Amino acid sequence: MRRLLLLLSIFFFSCTEEKNPAVSFYNWKTKFSLSKEENEALTSNEVNKIYVRYFDVTLQNNQPFPVAPIHFVAKKVSQEIIPVVFIKNEVFLSKRIDLEDLTAKVLLLINQIDKANNFHSKEIQIDCDWSLESREKYMQFLSLVKKDCVKKLSTTIRLHQIKYFEQTKVPPVDYGVLMFYNMGKLSSEEKSNSIYDKKIALNYIYSLKKYPLKLKIALPIFSWWVHSSNNKILNLISNLNVEDFENNPNFELEDNVVYVKKNILFKGFYFSQGDELKLEQIQNDDLEEMIDLLSDKLDYTPEEIIFYDLNTNNIKDFPNDNFFKNLVANF
Repeated sequence: MRRLLLLLSIFFFSCTEEKNPAVSFYNWKTKFSLSKEENEALTSNEVNKIYVRYFDVTLQNNQPFPVAPIHFVAKKVSQEIIPVVFIKNEVFLSKRIDLEDLTAKVLLLINQIDKANNFHSKEIQIDCDWSLESREKYMQFLSLVKKDCVKKLSTTIRLHQIKYFEQTKVPPVDYGVLMFYNMGKLSSEEKSNSIYDKKIALNYIYSLKKYPLKLKIALPIFSWWVHSSNNKILNLISNLNVEDFENNPNFELEDNVVYVKKNILFKGFYFSQGDELKLEQIQNDDLEEMIDLLSDKLDYTPEEIIFYDLNTNNIKDFPNDNFFKNLVANF
């Protein structure tokens, strides 16, 4: 009898124990190819899905138009490819938009890219930072996509759309992806970080338990330089490293801030004397803190944590050996 109870307790525990979130990545490059370091990160963290930006949709001549379609250099991929389409909010603000036509064209282009690369995607994700003014058309668009496409449908969700979901509406999709980054205001101030700000995050995530749509989580692993002149933001620059500025007489580097000493064209960017470049980045401690905050406010373990984005420059500062897999295990 005691043995039977033990077996039953083991069976019950194994059935109710929640699995750790799976590790996935976004790929936001216009050319899909995987470096040695990127492949190592995928393998060592047991990644089964890559969310690939297929194309953007913007307004041209007041009509929706696809731009920057993906080009697959590497076509033999062991991971499942999930198409992502980024649609600018301006598209749904247009008074001339034909939602049925937009739906048909978006699905057609996704299918054409899939077919050209011999992919058989089972899911589509739409990325759009919709507003109160565009919400009705965006929700209608998602409903049309859901009706016309037999694939699973997801969409990205921003923090303000979580907190004010009764006003912004809940998308009619299978699940949402909470983009837990780009939450602060861009500033030239040295200590500010617009990618992640704990104080700002705490103002929004208390609403997570009330949000009626199941969520996956997207976390940042990218960095950028905030280029400013006289405290005015001029540009955001990616793919420049601290090492690019070290031992260069045209720049002065101090505590992740670069001071431009003379007018110069450098790495394809023009800098004027007196300009400043402030590095905003995400480090291990930041990611661990994000996991702690989210696990405290969500009453379930998300199925996936998707890291933005898969890029050699982004992953080089994180140890490849199971780093992301071990990180999400703390959720």
